Amino acid sequence: EEFKMLLSLLPFEEQEQVMQYRALPDKKRTLIGRLLSLRACAQALGDPAYDQIQIGRTKGKKPFLHSPLPGSLPNFNFNISHDGSWVVLASDCLYLVGVDVSAPQRERGDHEDETWFQDMTSVLTENERESIKGGKTHQERYAIFQRIWSAKEAVSKAVGSGLSFGFERMEVTLPGESEGGLGNMVLSAIGWPRSDVEKPPGKRSRMNFSSLLANLQGGQRGQGGGTERGDQPPRPPEKTGEAPQHKPSRVDLHIDHWPRSDWIVEQQEFSGGSWVTVALGPVYDAVDADGIFKTTFRLPGLGGPTNVEGLMAKAQTEASRHWIPEAQGFQQLAVDALAPQKVRGELTALKARLLTAAAGV
Repeated sequence: EEFKMLLSLLPFEEQEQVMQYRALPDKKRTLIGRLLSLRACAQALGDPAYDQIQIGRTKGKKPFLHSPLPGSLPNFNFNISHDGSWVVLASDCLYLVGVDVSAPQRERGDHEDETWFQDMTSVLTENERESIKGGKTHQERYAIFQRIWSAKEAVSKAVGSGLSFGFERMEVTLPGESEGGLGNMVLSAIGWPRSDVEKPPGKRSRMNFSSLLANLQGGQRGQGGGTERGDQPPRPPEKTGEAPQHKPSRVDLHIDHWPRSDWIVEQQEFSGGSWVTVALGPVYDAVDADGIFKTTFRLPGLGGPTNVEGLMAKAQTEASRHWIPEAQGFQQLAVDALAPQKVRGELTALKARLLTAAAGV
């Protein structure tokens, strides 16, 4: 009954997509992912009803908010991933964002062996294969593979192309590994110290982006493809418990042998051995065969998240009164929190009736 009530919150065509899965756990994970998407969009728009929100998808299946568009979040986009016992969402108001969660073999119900290695060699570089072989046990080797694969998934999902991006084009270097390779040789040849090129911006610089958003909220409109909703500020995130996780770590990314310092790729280990990757990159890297996703960006030429100077040059005001989310890590939500406020009471009452019936009262 609870599943049916939550399913009814989705548009009919999305309800059909959820029910296409055979296994109930897959149906639940997909449903939670769709509700997370609606909740994120609702908060960005100032908490409208779910039935007012139109979510589109790129040809590579990246979901995006098609209409209405949040007036104060110029490049709002988000991404969903689920594997094992986790369903995760990441969003950003300025840059392309992709997220991927990768569960260990035991949590996925797979045998803990290494039969996967030969199947994946074609999408791994020589350095990545050597990195995986450096694990002392098959669990360690799979954990290294998890991180490499998750990083590639997050980047490909951020740009909107998914697996068609070509995972063999990317090389991921985990923290503490050798920093050799063609990309770093190129940096040395043109005289750019690696520390200068790939140094991430601090949190203080990230929060200064509010001045640009204040300009947009004050009436500077772009050429978005959907109807903008500039009358309501984004809703502050609800106070929730933090998801069980370790400190995030940065990984290095090369695409087509070139170091992509304009991308930030960070990973965290969740409880149970699952690895989550969040990738942030420049909007101009978006792949949009249908031409709709890109029309939702009001700052389409924005560089990557390390280009703080270029972004701040666009800003003319000092501060914004509206909510600008900080990078505070993932927040763990109860399923009830995914429903609109007006539905939560009905959901709570339903669960109470079910518990009473189960107790035979």
